[in-house]
Amino acid sequence: MQSLAKNLREAIGNGELKAYVYSYPPKRTYNELENIGLSNVWDSNDVGPVSLYIHIPFCRYRCTYCTLFLTTRHTENLIRCYVEKICEQIRLYATFAGHRTVTSVYFGGGTPTLLPIDQFAQIFSSIRDGFPNIDRSAELCVEGSPDTLSEELLDFLKDQGVNRISMGIQTMDSSELKASGRPYPVSMSISAIEAIRKRFDNFNLDLIYGLSGQTQESWKRSLERVLSFGPTTVSLYPVVSRPLTALQKQQRLQPQEYADDHVKYAIYDSNVDLMQKNRYRQESFTRFTCLPGGASAYGQETSDFLGVPMIGVGTGARSYNGKCHYSFDYAVDLKQVGKAIDDYLNLEITEQNLVKYGIILNEAEERLRYFMLNLTLNQLSEADYSRLFQRNLYADFSEAIDALEAEGCIDLRSHGGIRLTRKGYKYSNLIAHHLFSDHVKIREERYVPK
Repeated sequence: MQSLAKNLREAIGNGELKAYVYSYPPKRTYNELENIGLSNVWDSNDVGPVSLYIHIPFCRYRCTYCTLFLTTRHTENLIRCYVEKICEQIRLYATFAGHRTVTSVYFGGGTPTLLPIDQFAQIFSSIRDGFPNIDRSAELCVEGSPDTLSEELLDFLKDQGVNRISMGIQTMDSSELKASGRPYPVSMSISAIEAIRKRFDNFNLDLIYGLSGQTQESWKRSLERVLSFGPTTVSLYPVVSRPLTALQKQQRLQPQEYADDHVKYAIYDSNVDLMQKNRYRQESFTRFTCLPGGASAYGQETSDFLGVPMIGVGTGARSYNGKCHYSFDYAVDLKQVGKAIDDYLNLEITEQNLVKYGIILNEAEERLRYFMLNLTLNQLSEADYSRLFQRNLYADFSEAIDALEAEGCIDLRSHGGIRLTRKGYKYSNLIAHHLFSDHVKIREERYVPK
């Protein structure tokens, strides 16, 4: 793997910035699957844990940088029909996996908190009816935006057992907020933060650096202002240009308004210093938390990376169990998203119809997935790897480990753990992208954005 060492050294030297790796393989590598049903993926005799992800694809507006699967063209009737459909999907999954212990439930989007309380209640009821064994320590998390988190809704979510709220703030600068496509004042963000922290001990706030017109000084002011509210976790994302976004078009027309990758890495370095100064520990490239060591700030992602199977419900949700990773088709373009939602609403929810689009991993890809994702979360364990795969971590990934050690990105510890150094954290997404298998890279290159 000399090419990995050489390519990684050059990429780090060039200061390349890659998108955050939150799954492997990415959905851009999925293709149509044939002759696979839920019974092939979900063994009803398996009693292992499972996570639930509920995708709500509705937003009031699309931010300039957004590549999420969502639509701003929705009606009350469309949302009502969508909620009924995901409840139907939950009921079917329950016949295969309802006996399992649920370790996390996550509502993502889109903006889940656009749902009215009665429709949230409908979904919670379906989950509890179908999956009654929700672990007492399970993370129940809901994503929201400042203009949708009313005090009444927050009270309802708390009564339902939700114990983590994640809210996208993005910036505390009014001009940057407006330029990013968010049509509400900073005062609304402040009110929402105050309402959350009165009710929830555990909450995450997202911020984005590299926005149009943003300076290093304005960014620092936003971050310091957010920290003054004492969030449990702060997730700091650099802007990354992606196909079909308004931001990509704006960057071509006005490149001077955006920070380049070298500037964003400089901001990242200052973020690490400031977060450490404020006693936050780093958990990933983006995420910093003041939770005690050993406590995950994002339970579902951690359990996902460790291999806990996930049931994804909704049109944009990803599911996986072992070798089989699948979802419905992925889109960003507004027309394509609208068509995908219509197709979902018209879909007959059957065992065969839910596993139509995905990828089947071979054993080497399964091992690579574990190695890569757990490295990025800084929790790679030789003992856990051996237990899961009955193989030796260092033998399977010796060349990659040697390349990372040579670059000063990892620290090899005597007890068998491999830990990221500060440099390793900084380039963890770049490292992950360079670890992608040739098969996955080829599929990504062939993907046509839609």
